[in-house]
Amino acid sequence: MGASSRRDQRRRLVASWTRSSGSQPADEAQGGCQSTASTPYEDAADPTRHPALATRLPTGLGGFGLGAMVLLLPMAGAIALAVSGSLFDRPLLPAAEGRFARSLAVVATAFDPRGGLPVQVWLAELCLLAAAAVAGAVRYMRRHRRDDFKGRFRAWGWLAAFFTVAAWAGAVPLGPLVAAFLSDATGIVAGPAGIGWWLGLAACGFAVVVPWAVLPLRERALTALWMMLGLAAWAVTAAMPWAGQWVGGDGRAGLIAQAAWAAGAAIWLVAMLAAARSVIREVRGLCGPATEKPARKARAERKQEARAAAAAVAAEETADDDDGDQPEEELIFEEDRAAESDGHGSDFTDGSEADSRHLSKAERKRLRKLARMNGHAA
Repeated sequence: MGASSRRDQRRRLVASWTRSSGSQPADEAQGGCQSTASTPYEDAADPTRHPALATRLPTGLGGFGLGAMVLLLPMAGAIALAVSGSLFDRPLLPAAEGRFARSLAVVATAFDPRGGLPVQVWLAELCLLAAAAVAGAVRYMRRHRRDDFKGRFRAWGWLAAFFTVAAWAGAVPLGPLVAAFLSDATGIVAGPAGIGWWLGLAACGFAVVVPWAVLPLRERALTALWMMLGLAAWAVTAAMPWAGQWVGGDGRAGLIAQAAWAAGAAIWLVAMLAAARSVIREVRGLCGPATEKPARKARAERKQEARAAAAAVAAEETADDDDGDQPEEELIFEEDRAAESDGHGSDFTDGSEADSRHLSKAERKRLRKLARMNGHAA
């Protein structure tokens, strides 16, 4: 009941906005871009009315590319330092002697994946928390869209919650805890040590929320590409508990899983920046007009033609109905009684005399109605 009332309220807001925008003259575009008044967003969606985060997000391709490089290159370097010793048997920071030997040893320990909190994991958690913050900013902007009757802006809030949980899982054993609890509760051990429960819940959550968030975007290709890359990186992490025997043991599988998880965290932050860029461009009216699919457009045209035909039929029936509220059957009976009083009602009339016989008003009305129904059926 509450959801339907909110949808009705949003529909009334859309109707009032459409009337107000239709009565105003079209604003002249500046710099080849559409005016903000033509966008389906309220004024509160503008990034300048938000906290400082929304005003500092890149909107141009150059700024977005630079931000992606700043995020991905340090993560790639940290992962390379972490995995080089175990995967290639050739560490990038060999044991050194001399004045800075102890400094290099501390740096090597900081990137050691077997340590308490390696640098790449710490960077990944920061990326996930930043992605949650950007998703929250996107949610704040999307919730001011006038035609969002179904509350699709909530998908970005769910994404922010997922990123927060993922960052928490990188610091504490949240996944093993959930796996052990569900395995004990159900008696079913899904995967090694029941980790399949945790991975299944995460996969179902992202499978529902990601399309729910991405599909309503006007410019969704770049966001969808980065999200698919992030999901692919985390899919490698999810596959490592089963692929340990093919990659050289559980130690190497754990190292690959950690590296893929850290890389996926950085990629998800880039995906959130792409989503924020798309939404900001929508709010500011920098996107092109929405293109409707041909099939959907044809269905809409057929529905509009059907409504127009129904309205025309109703108008004709209203024009022909000049006998008040008297039913059609009573009109026929009254005219038949009038014909009998004139001495013509008891005469037999066959089909050959149909053209010469005078039709009553009710019969003419019924014939016209039948003709219109046959025409619409054809």
